[in-house]
Amino acid sequence: TIIRERIADPKKVVYLGNGIDIAKFNAKRFSTEAIAKKKRELGLPEGYKIIGTVGRLVKEKGYVDIFKAFSEVVKEFPHTILLVVGPEEHHKKDKFSPAIVKEFGIEKNVVFLGERKDIDEIYPVMDVFILASYREGFPRSVIEAMAMQRPIIVTDIRGCREEIDHEVNGLVIPTKSPEKIHKAVTLLLKNSEKAQEMARMARKRAEEEFDEHMVFSRIEKEY
Repeated sequence: TIIRERIADPKKVVYLGNGIDIAKFNAKRFSTEAIAKKKRELGLPEGYKIIGTVGRLVKEKGYVDIFKAFSEVVKEFPHTILLVVGPEEHHKKDKFSPAIVKEFGIEKNVVFLGERKDIDEIYPVMDVFILASYREGFPRSVIEAMAMQRPIIVTDIRGCREEIDHEVNGLVIPTKSPEKIHKAVTLLLKNSEKAQEMARMARKRAEEEFDEHMVFSRIEKEY
């Protein structure tokens, strides 16, 4: 885009990428017992499937679409929890309160955790990760979920498209489409083998492309 819009000389444009600590975000760090303990700590009922999302509580993150979709998901999968990680943004025009879920009749199936410092311990409790944003740069939460080997659903936007290849290492769906979210979540819950294979490929790509040390090396080289 920078080159096409002639914002800068092509010779000065270099890809640095984005990365995370893939040793920290590694599902192998967490035993079955540790995950069960974390679920209890978070107040998540035993035996429930956990659909997780990470992001500030603003509507451009696609939360209303997720809530609409989840109201349909729980009809078929009543033992399902939507786990929301992220702070309220009181100063934003598109802010919303957690109380909004009452409008969709899902308040008993949604858990808001607010801002957390232990996010690496929370990804392992998720059976599916979703980011339904309308706009992103290069979302770190998706890379983190990839590294944690989670089945992933993202919207077809810049950034997410660079991380997830549809039906290879996750599912890519249109923005502002609760129906597509519902179908994608249902697909992953019903097809665990397919979901786990995509999750495995997500971890593989995170190792190959999103290790922060690779990014550090590129920055060092350019400087």
